[in-house]
Amino acid sequence: MVRKILIGVAGLLALLAAGGFLLPSTARVERSTVVRASPEEVFVVINDLTRWREWASPTGADPQAALSLSGPPMGVGARVAWASEAHGSGSEEIVESEPFSVIRTKVDADGAIFGQSTLSFAPTMGGTKVTWVFQAELGLSPISRYWGLMMDTRLGQVHERSLARLKALVEPLAEANLQEALATGSDASGVVTDLPDMLSPADADPEKAPQVVSVEGRNVIRVQGQAAVSDDAAISAALGDAYGKILIFAEQNGLEVGGGAPQAVTLSTADGVWSFEAAMPLVVPAGSDLAEVEGVTVGKSYAGRAIKLTHKGPYSTLSRTYERLRDYARENGLKEKGVLWEEYVTDPAEMGEDSLLTNVYLAVH
Repeated sequence: MVRKILIGVAGLLALLAAGGFLLPSTARVERSTVVRASPEEVFVVINDLTRWREWASPTGADPQAALSLSGPPMGVGARVAWASEAHGSGSEEIVESEPFSVIRTKVDADGAIFGQSTLSFAPTMGGTKVTWVFQAELGLSPISRYWGLMMDTRLGQVHERSLARLKALVEPLAEANLQEALATGSDASGVVTDLPDMLSPADADPEKAPQVVSVEGRNVIRVQGQAAVSDDAAISAALGDAYGKILIFAEQNGLEVGGGAPQAVTLSTADGVWSFEAAMPLVVPAGSDLAEVEGVTVGKSYAGRAIKLTHKGPYSTLSRTYERLRDYARENGLKEKGVLWEEYVTDPAEMGEDSLLTNVYLAVH
């Protein structure tokens, strides 16, 4: 009886081993998320392995895990090794680092699973889509191949936790950068004086290619608003309401608006909602003791370097122009600052939407 059982067990093991050779020899895990930040702001965190503990699992789930860094702190050659009682040991090394678009790493987990991680960063509505793909060669071992069947579930959960921690880390930093740029109305890196001076309203030419300009900060009246990204009527109504508040504020305080085109700065497009700051330039600076209108303030518009492109056509197609600006930034090694804005050169009440001109700007270092 015992002999029959042993034969049966041996047969089952042989069957499982044979079946293992028929399983895929590679495994692939893919997860993604959208981070409310520019590709630059996400990239610089992941590319810096001194910050690895702040977002990456397994060390993120085990603060007691031992880490050791070698090579440069960031970019190609940077390497981190970990040892955790709960999550085992391993190492990860950056083997490719393409600014603001992709990072590839070589991964060795417990000396048993070898693979490559690819993190790519693509601008999208709401910020940056971060896509994390892990691919592993499982070799000839049937055990590794069976483990590969569970990899998407087990490793996928690790990636999901890591991406959630990444969002929680980067988004407050990006928001702080944006608010600082809006509040100061200046470029901390300094204005490049050999670039053409750009006073609002700027020259609008839809035939021109993207160009880097030096934007002069203006005294403006501003107020925030929001509308659904996909609802053109709601966007028009929200902008109309915002500019209406600005004009009421100007009239009550004896201020003269003009000498420049109305603007709208994008604050966020998270969860399908466009949050913006509408602004109109002042002819002369405002004094003190201003009568209040809900949410309306006086301040400075952004000043510093930006890529400019004139959009011709409906506002609903502006996203294509923003993509052209970001492509230009990547192709020319320019770092985004997370500030986007539009300048409405023509009045939609006076012409058809196909003829509308809008200057579109992307702030860069």
